[in-house]
Amino acid sequence: MDNSLKEDIKFNCDVSDAKYWGFFSICGLLLRYRDLYRSEKNLKSWTNISREDIAQWIDQKESRWPELEQQEFRELTIGGKAYRPFDVSKINRALEPQGLVYGAGYGMFMKPTFFLAELKSTKEIEGLTVHASGIEYVRDLFTASAMLQGKTVFLRREPLSVLLHYKFSELNVKRSAALEEAFAHYGFPHSQLMDNLFEKRLDDLADRYAEIVLCHEIAEFKESVPEWKDVLAAAGDRMNEHYLRAVKDLIADTSDHGPLRRTVETKDRGALGLSIALIEGFQRALFPELRDAYAAFLRDGDWDVIEKARKEGYKRFISERERIVQLYRKSGNDDFGTRLKKTLPI
Repeated sequence: MDNSLKEDIKFNCDVSDAKYWGFFSICGLLLRYRDLYRSEKNLKSWTNISREDIAQWIDQKESRWPELEQQEFRELTIGGKAYRPFDVSKINRALEPQGLVYGAGYGMFMKPTFFLAELKSTKEIEGLTVHASGIEYVRDLFTASAMLQGKTVFLRREPLSVLLHYKFSELNVKRSAALEEAFAHYGFPHSQLMDNLFEKRLDDLADRYAEIVLCHEIAEFKESVPEWKDVLAAAGDRMNEHYLRAVKDLIADTSDHGPLRRTVETKDRGALGLSIALIEGFQRALFPELRDAYAAFLRDGDWDVIEKARKEGYKRFISERERIVQLYRKSGNDDFGTRLKKTLPI
């Protein structure tokens, strides 16, 4: 791997973090610090971290922010040719022979996000180019298990494995029928030790659940509407953006192309349990009938109640998106955020 390329991507990650760190809550920022520290130090997600070590690392990172806030993103040079940092397709064509994949786009709060990782596979699925990645060599504070950028999907197994480990860890601190059902179905005993066997099982689970994650991204692509990026850009604040993204994600999850329908068709109890457990925040508040349906499913194993909840939810979420788009058209960029907040149904 070209170290200069890695350093340039790292620089762009640091510039993005310096300019956008303030958009995260304090708790959210600390969690992202912890994950990024482990990633940079190549540590397992369950490895204990010394408070002194991570505190020193954070101090060093934050000390550079005033200078980095004034910087622009660097071009990336591969094989003597320069590329703009968001020319993802061209960059990946140049990197593919090296077994690498590069991702760039916009995450929460329209934060520019970048990563460089091991390329596991590239496939054409449903009109999309799907890059599956393994070990991540560079990334910024924002991370996601998958990203849809135009007609390209990035499936990131390392962040997905970290997420699944966190959900498994929750079993030690609180009761969750969905999590217990899911991990039992995938062969994880409640008292599973964090050892080599656990790591192998977690990798296998990440590979299996990546297919469900991919269904979400395919559905998001098929259900997209042209104005939604403008709607997100005009959100105005954190709460509005979280709400808008929840509506978009729920449409994808409940779509005929999405993961919930696939789960019902394949009768995958593990995937169903994980999907229920991963619904949080606005998504959980907007889709209460799914948890009610899941409780009924656990009693009698009737998949029809899940399918009924999916269809009813989809109709409601599509209607809510149309309401939001109409509000945006009437409001324009200036006062859309204010008017949206006054009309939030929760």
